[in-house]
Amino acid sequence: MSEIRLYHSYRSPYSRLGLHKIARAGLDPELIPFTGPPGGVDFYDASTNALKMAYMRQDVPRMTMRMGLAVNPPNPFEVDLAPSYKASVAASAAGVGMAFALAVADARWGEGKNISDIDVLKQCAEAAGWQADAVEAAQTAVSVGKTMKRHREMIEEDKVFGVPFAVRDGSKYWGQDRIDLLVEDAKNAAA
Repeated sequence: MSEIRLYHSYRSPYSRLGLHKIARAGLDPELIPFTGPPGGVDFYDASTNALKMAYMRQDVPRMTMRMGLAVNPPNPFEVDLAPSYKASVAASAAGVGMAFALAVADARWGEGKNISDIDVLKQCAEAAGWQADAVEAAQTAVSVGKTMKRHREMIEEDKVFGVPFAVRDGSKYWGQDRIDLLVEDAKNAAA
């Protein structure tokens, strides 16, 4: 199967849905935490757009329940995502990236937990079959910093403007609803 890069963010409930779709399809993409759009590109966040937020309050529960997942909005909503992203990079390096990403996304959007809390991330690590102590080590690991720098360059190169956002063989797929098309294209290419 072709190489797939999947940009995701724990800030987005739609990113959570995309992660679950990819995992359910059995694909194993390179997971890249989305740390913001390329320089000079505006980011249109739902929390700053009342109409978009009103729509999301209607849409997120129906799409989440449609996938058979629990939905419980995070409290607090605004958190520092850096600890979760650093742990995600280390989890991917340890071979448990998808399991950890799903655990963190579910903790935030399914259980309403504060994923900037290291103890919550440790619980996610354990749920993913990973060492809880690795979460703290990831926060200052030089290798994690280098990988995150490379990921930032990839965001710029791929011109990523939102999540979930996947790239496969030069084709781009944005939004959880396009993950189905990505899965179909990847499976057709493998056949």
